[in-house]
Parts: sequence; structure tokens; C-alpha cells
Amino acid sequence: MNILIISGEISGDLYASYLVKAIKKTSSDHTIYAIGGPKLKAVSDTFIFESAHHHGISFSKQFFNFKLKQSLLRSLENALNHYTFDRVIIVDFQHFNTVIASYFQSLSIPIYTFITPNFWMWQSKKQAQKICNYSEKIICIFRPEYEFYNRLHPKTYYFGHPYTDIINPINSPPTFNPSNPTITILPGSRPQEFSLYLTAMLKTCTILSKIYPGLSIILPVSSKQYQPIIQSYLNRYPHLSVCLSMDSSQDAIRNSSLVIAASGSASLEVILLNRPLIILAALPPVTYWIAKYILRIRLSYISLPNFLTNQYIIPEFVQSKICPKTISIHAHSMLKNPKKYLINYFLVKKCLIYQKNVYSLVSNELLN
Repeated sequence: MNILIISGEISGDLYASYLVKAIKKTSSDHTIYAIGGPKLKAVSDTFIFESAHHHGISFSKQFFNFKLKQSLLRSLENALNHYTFDRVIIVDFQHFNTVIASYFQSLSIPIYTFITPNFWMWQSKKQAQKICNYSEKIICIFRPEYEFYNRLHPKTYYFGHPYTDIINPINSPPTFNPSNPTITILPGSRPQEFSLYLTAMLKTCTILSKIYPGLSIILPVSSKQYQPIIQSYLNRYPHLSVCLSMDSSQDAIRNSSLVIAASGSASLEVILLNRPLIILAALPPVTYWIAKYILRIRLSYISLPNFLTNQYIIPEFVQSKICPKTISIHAHSMLKNPKKYLINYFLVKKCLIYQKNVYSLVSNELLN
């Protein structure tokens, strides 16, 4: 079977790459074509187009990103001149999923969805229905996501969160020398996110370095192409000891006393690895204004750990509340008494763990 797998986010690229590995374990008869990022490229048989590092987070960026959309559609058209696809699996890819789906619908190629965009978080049935209309099956990774789509689509499935397959959880709290803590900062995987979070994170670390003179900072880099951009931020803070790491973010988190992260799936990595966590969540001002006042999106919590449990499990700082001085106060408290902040992590883990061998179950369902 010829399978085209399409993802558009860095996190989607990771999820999709493990899906490919699971599919290949089931049979060597499947040929995998892919659109996504470096991880998907490494495991696919034929890589068609690099999309993971071009995807933005603002409405304006998506609206005006005609060049990416045209390049993507040209690549699909060219691929179809050379290959035939028996089915297409779309992994998330918010803002582009419906465009891609319409293209393949016109060719009567069946489309499957693995991980939906976050419309389910604010119960947007209008957007969700578009996904239901083109999907043969929908595989969800969160229980609330499943419950939402299960009311709209008869073939909706949930097996648990994929991270429970690929992350070996840690149950013990971090240990560190009080004068030499290590903080991992995760400012996202795109330049647009760097502009929203990185300065605030580095200012927070500057304040903490006065309390902890031996403070070390690890900053995992999602792609080598972003090193110069990140370095331009670091050059403004020469007094900070920052290690840019090309290794897995999991390694950095494991070796940390505390993690300060942009809102997203990275927060779940930190929870499973049992490290104190602070979340920053922001959108470009115009996008935030549209979301709040025109789309009227209202969420009690923004970070996934808090949202999934509907409890304040971890400190989250949203939009104008992102203040380095306030963040540093919370960070100092967490470094002094990490166990206090880890006590309710089990509630988040309960929301992620459902069945074992998640990827095996997902791949079997997508192939049947």
C-alpha cells in the first residue's frame, strides 16, 4: 500500500515519524511518502516537501502565507504525476488541513486524520465538522478531544497519548546542588515563538542568576537553521551560561531542576519526566485580539496539563501576565521545594495513559 503522511508542525513531525515506524513494523509491503519535517524525512521512503519549519501561529501569517500554500500544492501535484497513493494520513496541520483534504477529495483518495487541530478545546463544531466531512477515520490523542469528535463522527478512536509510548517516565523529583541549578528553557520551535517568549525567559534567568550564581541554562534547538536566530537573542545576555543543545529535549528536561516552556505539547514531556514546570502562553497582539473579541474563544486554562485536569496544576503566565520578575519568584519557590509542585502531576498522567502500545493500535486502525 502506498501511504502519504502529511504533518505541518514540529510536534506533528515527531508524532508522524513514530507512526511511520509503527506502520513499517506491521508489514514491509507499505511504501511511505511524506510531507513534514526532518524526523519524518528520516523514516519515510520518499520525502516530498518540507513543511514543518514554515508553519506559523498567527492568523495574519496564515492568511498571507500564499507562497507556502502554493508550493505545497505544486509539490502534491508533482508527486501525483509520479506516484499513486492509496490513502492519505493528515497529522494535525492546522490552517492547511482542509486545503490539503479538498485536493485529495477531488481525486477520491481516502483521507484519515491522526490528531486534530485544537478546535476541540473551545468546542468549535463548525471547524471540526470540516475535518469530519473529509475523514474516513479520526484518531484522537486526548480523551476530551475524543468525546468531542465522537459526537460528530461515527469512526472516532482513542488509545491514549503517543508520548506514553516514547517517553520513559520518571517518578522521582529532581536533585540539584542549591547553588548550581540547571534550568531548561523551551521557547517553541519557530522564530515567531522565539519573539514571543525567549526574551522573557532570558530576563527571568538573569534575575535567577543573581540568586543562584552557578545557574546553568539548557536551550534545546529544534533545527540547526534556527541557531543564528537564537544566538542573536543570547548575545544580549553574555553573562548567562547557556548551552545550546541539538540533542533531544527529553535529555535536557531529565537533567534539569526546572523547566520554563512555551505552551504546547512540550509541557506533557515535562510532566511525564517529573520536573517542575512553568508555562508561558502568548499570541501576537492582533491574533490574540481576534481570538478573544471576534472568535470569542474563552478557556479557563491555556496549558495542556491545567486544561486536561481543569485544575491549576502548574503555574501558567498568559499574554500580558508574562512578567520576568513574577516568573522568577515562582521559579525560585519551585527550586527550593520541587516536591510541592509535583504532587498533583499524577492527575495529568491519568489523562494521558489509557492503553499500552498506543502507536501499534493507531497504525492498525489507520491501515484497516
